[in-house]
Amino acid sequence: MRKGRVLTDEIREKIEQLFASMQKPTAAKIARRLSLKENTVYWYALCNGLLSKKPPSYGRKPYQRNGITINPYTPEHDAMLTEMRIAGHGFTAIAEALTERFGIPRNPHSVHNRSIMLAATADESEAA
Repeated sequence: MRKGRVLTDEIREKIEQLFASMQKPTAAKIARRLSLKENTVYWYALCNGLLSKKPPSYGRKPYQRNGITINPYTPEHDAMLTEMRIAGHGFTAIAEALTERFGIPRNPHSVHNRSIMLAATADESEAA
């Protein structure tokens, strides 16, 4: 398995400086400057509040990727996830509760990533 470059404190600081200093910063531009993968910079920026992003639009239907059915989150899933996070529940408990209530298998990693996407939404109304 190929191991990616580790984001050192120095690289993290450079990413943050570039987002703050560039006129129109994007993950792609910063990744090119630092010889990183765009998705690495994008995810770091989302997780650290350097970018805001609207979650994928609702209404997407389940689809297949590599033989696995992908079930997009719905407003009801997001509302329950958000409510449980605010109440202090961990990602494992939320994944189990979502799976039980909606019958769609969710794992802690998926819930963690979705919570980051929701937190990166500039305005709650944008998520709807």
